[in-house]
Amino acid sequence: MSRGRGYKVIIDGLPDQASWQDLKDFAREYGCPPPRYTDVRYGEGLLEFDSARDADDAVRKLDGRRIRPGRGARHDYPPTRVKAYDEDDRGGKKNDSRSRSSSRSRDRRRRDDRDRRYRDRSRDRSYDRKDRRRRDDDDDDDYDRRDRRDRDRDSDRKRDRDDDDDDDRRDRRRKDHDDDDDKKDDRRERTRDDDDDRKKDDKDDDEDDRRD
Repeated sequence: MSRGRGYKVIIDGLPDQASWQDLKDFAREYGCPPPRYTDVRYGEGLLEFDSARDADDAVRKLDGRRIRPGRGARHDYPPTRVKAYDEDDRGGKKNDSRSRSSSRSRDRRRRDDRDRRYRDRSRDRSYDRKDRRRRDDDDDDDYDRRDRRDRDRDSDRKRDRDDDDDDDRRDRRRKDHDDDDDKKDDRRERTRDDDDDRKKDDKDDDEDDRRD
């Protein structure tokens, strides 16, 4: 699969159905520099770049990732994890010093990636905790507001009941007072009638006396 004098990255472990378009979309999905050439044969892919830096970047971004059918592909296969490495790493073609240097560089990049992923997860967990606390605080505020509304509603009902009771008491007092006034009027009326009767009797007695 060798072609030209570019810097080649081998993608190993591809599904048999994978195409060079899938490989190109795979590199684009994970933010690799655009390859100058792409090929797939017998479960192995090739990405060729113009610079060693682009090739190293592709190895770092694609190694251990999962490839899936590209956009508009007519074939299908499950997402499959692949291995990415520099072509010179295959078969021990690099000399020992370059191999050790490249290995150390890859180890450093992997450690950096692990540290970055750990920081990202820690940051995500921190955000999640803050979100949970914020949601809990919002729930507490909602509960307090509902509790205040319920208390206010109960207080309004109690005031209404108290006002109704006051109105009832005033009505009863007014009725009692009116009843008392009626009774007093009745007593006064009876007293006047009695007085009139006595006066009439006295007058009749006087007339009888004069006739006698």
